[in-house]
Amino acid sequence: MTLRAHRWVLVAALGAFTASVVAAPMPRESPPLPRATPRAVGLSRARLQRLNEFFRIQAERHRAAGYVWMVARDGKLVDEGASGYRNLANHVPMTLDTRFRIASMTKPITTVAVLKLYERGDFQLDDPVAKFLPEFAHPRVFVRMGPDGQPVTVPARDPITIRDLLTQQSGLGYVFDDTTALGKVYGTLHLTPHDSLATVVDKIAAMPLYFEPGQGWRYSFADDVLGRLVEVVSGMPFARFVHQEILAPLGMNSTGFHLSAADAPRLATLYRRQPDGDLVPSHSPWLIDPTDPRVWPSGGGGLVSTAGDYLRFAQMLANGGSLDGHEILSPVTVALMTHNEVPPGAVANYFGPDSTGLGYGLGVAVELDAAHAPQAELNGDISWGGVWDTHWLVSPRAGLVAVLMTQLDPSGDTGPRRTAGDFHDLLFATVRRLDPPHAGVR
Repeated sequence: MTLRAHRWVLVAALGAFTASVVAAPMPRESPPLPRATPRAVGLSRARLQRLNEFFRIQAERHRAAGYVWMVARDGKLVDEGASGYRNLANHVPMTLDTRFRIASMTKPITTVAVLKLYERGDFQLDDPVAKFLPEFAHPRVFVRMGPDGQPVTVPARDPITIRDLLTQQSGLGYVFDDTTALGKVYGTLHLTPHDSLATVVDKIAAMPLYFEPGQGWRYSFADDVLGRLVEVVSGMPFARFVHQEILAPLGMNSTGFHLSAADAPRLATLYRRQPDGDLVPSHSPWLIDPTDPRVWPSGGGGLVSTAGDYLRFAQMLANGGSLDGHEILSPVTVALMTHNEVPPGAVANYFGPDSTGLGYGLGVAVELDAAHAPQAELNGDISWGGVWDTHWLVSPRAGLVAVLMTQLDPSGDTGPRRTAGDFHDLLFATVRRLDPPHAGVR
């Protein structure tokens, strides 16, 4: 897509709101990680400045209302910045403490919650989920639509396992498929914001499967089911478990399923692009009010977070499961989580060529074929973005951990989304050395 010239005159203001460690740091109570200079960790200062300038210009051109980014290498923060606005109408600038709806970036955190229970011996990954959630005791697989307009199904040969859910191989669907007959059935699934998580999962369990469990790959409600699994197995509400076992130990104090009234003004507005290129607030039906404590905690997409908080979560994974003396997972479990579990091409067949080279482990994408990826990657990189254009990356070989946040509803764009690709290309271009190879912090 070509970039458009926009009516708003923001150049001077946006320049004032762009900052980074290589320039003037923006105020913050404390950095999410210890700081280092680019030179000290083998990154190019000039190319980090290029990354900063790129996202300043993107905000000026209204590719998005604004951005926040953070880059770390070898466990040290070397670049952070913000450009543009979190609210255009009120001219409220993006800042490092801006809150973002991170959507599917919730999934890796849900996976870590599940794996904490796995490490305690509460279940095996190949246990049927019906052992804990009996509503899944009799899954049925979709065959065709009947003459009465109702789906024809047959009993599944195998149960849905916890591993199937973690790897998106359960056969469950999502509400975003409006092109297939079964997708339209899922479109009638009525999940109200004030349902309990138990009620939500009961409704999901009643839906037909797209394929036999373990015999395909499809993005789905699996992580919402996993959230309920955590709730049942732990005997603790899912949101409380996530906070107590992951967020609090990692110091992710600005992350949660709900926003307090005091933090609500820091939430970035979600925008969508109009046909003329202008940005207007989105009224997506999937946009839930995070200030409403009655909304059920979605393990698939319900968290609100900051770039700094998520950088700490990603750094924990890069470190093999620990950060600042807090052991969240064993390095062996992190290796299991980040090992590919799906057939070649499964992810690209579902999402399209932008996912070429990606596999999928437990709740994260794994780069398997960097030579054919559409953007700069290294084999072994892990990531998983959110639908509102939020992104993160851990590159074990490069020693890089990075986060980029914005809030853009894709329903307004007709062309490919380039945010993640641009970020990866600019990020890897900053690397001055790979020898000796970096493998994260030990």
